[in-house]
Amino acid sequence: MKKLEDRLLSIFKLDKTGTIFYFDASTTTTKSLLRVLCRWRGSIWKATLKQLCVWTILYMAISILYRYVMSESWQRYFEALSAYLNNDINTMIPLTFMLGFFVASVVKRWSLMLNSFGWIDDSAIAIATFIRDNDEDTLMLKRNLIRYMVLNQALVLRDISIQVRYRFPTLETLVAAGLLTTEELKKLISIPDVYSQYWLPIQWVCDHLVKAHQDGKIKGEKLLDTIIMKVQKFREGLSELLRYDWVPIPLVYPQVILFSVRLYFGICLISRQFLLPNHAKNKDSVDLWIPFTTMLQFIVYMGWMKVAEALMNPLGEDDDDLECNYVIDKNLITGLTIVDHNVQDTPPLRKDAFWGSKDIIPLYSMDAAERSVHPLEGSASKVNLVKNIKTITMVPNKTMLPNMSPMELSSNTKVVNVVDHDMPLNMKKYSVIQVDQNNAIKRVKLAVDYRATTRSPLTTSATLDETEYIQ
Repeated sequence: MKKLEDRLLSIFKLDKTGTIFYFDASTTTTKSLLRVLCRWRGSIWKATLKQLCVWTILYMAISILYRYVMSESWQRYFEALSAYLNNDINTMIPLTFMLGFFVASVVKRWSLMLNSFGWIDDSAIAIATFIRDNDEDTLMLKRNLIRYMVLNQALVLRDISIQVRYRFPTLETLVAAGLLTTEELKKLISIPDVYSQYWLPIQWVCDHLVKAHQDGKIKGEKLLDTIIMKVQKFREGLSELLRYDWVPIPLVYPQVILFSVRLYFGICLISRQFLLPNHAKNKDSVDLWIPFTTMLQFIVYMGWMKVAEALMNPLGEDDDDLECNYVIDKNLITGLTIVDHNVQDTPPLRKDAFWGSKDIIPLYSMDAAERSVHPLEGSASKVNLVKNIKTITMVPNKTMLPNMSPMELSSNTKVVNVVDHDMPLNMKKYSVIQVDQNNAIKRVKLAVDYRATTRSPLTTSATLDETEYIQ
């Protein structure tokens, strides 16, 4: 199995260490399909393979007992039991409905938790923009504000994520990591309420912001209010995570799902046995040792259930769980990098490359230019409703006509000339040159290749005449 996996990885150039597969699924080709299906980490194969092997071994063991160990009377009893268990099992345990509803609920909860994770970018940009002094005290202020916000996130996550708990098992490890000072630790542990400890760093942030406004570092109450709103949004996201952890999905719900799936396939060990064709009343037309269809059903349903198990607690240690420690590191590095930026280093204003151009033409690489670009146009924008029509008469709606006098009707009747809309292109005041896009791209490539071999640079006077290359 290991050699087969490594062979597939080498053939399709797969990375078995990651779960992000969007690049492999960038096209709908068969190769892309195989690249997605052959992934291992976080895949359906890793989630179900061990359990499928155990289930298959148990199935084969029961089959051997039925065929070679049981007496004829016990075989009759086993066949009757198999027929009874196989009778309307899909109706008694509706796995499709149960799993579908459960997975939808779990995915929605997972999405809300992801959006509440807390990203420091907006707060850091507001701090760096609105606190504009660059002296050492101001820089120290901005960096400490970022550190307090990251400390707030670490305090919350270490109590709801086992990943972060392993990284910071005690508050003293936060001091060693540079997120907390010894003096701040004393103030933190002096608060008896654990929930209030989470938000003490945010209170420090707000206190320092108010003091900075009083000292003139923040010019105006509106700017102060903007920064505090960004910080408050960051705190609200972490508060949402705490509530999701405090109030989980009711235990009986996942218990019913997990128990039902395993019970279903436990029953299938007997109900899906191929019965001996010689004397069984409900004998199978084909006698197979391996239940391929039930194994396929096992992979689908068990993989579906594994999705729900993985997403019920996205802060755990499964392959597809959120990288909580990375988010802490990312917020710390990004936040400090942003606030370290000197506002006086902002580049001066210059005229852009499209200055004075009537038609703005974005450029592509040669490879990207071959792909068609579909503009943002309405689906009915190209419909011509005035073909062979010279004028359109605009009148009020028929519900208004009974209450209108002839003079009012006349004054509210307009005639619009639409001859120009149906006129051939060569008869209008302007002309459009029709150029085949594919041939144009080929010609540009040929021109580039030719000038590269002759070392002749492209000039701005080069023209694109379709008649030269259409032949």
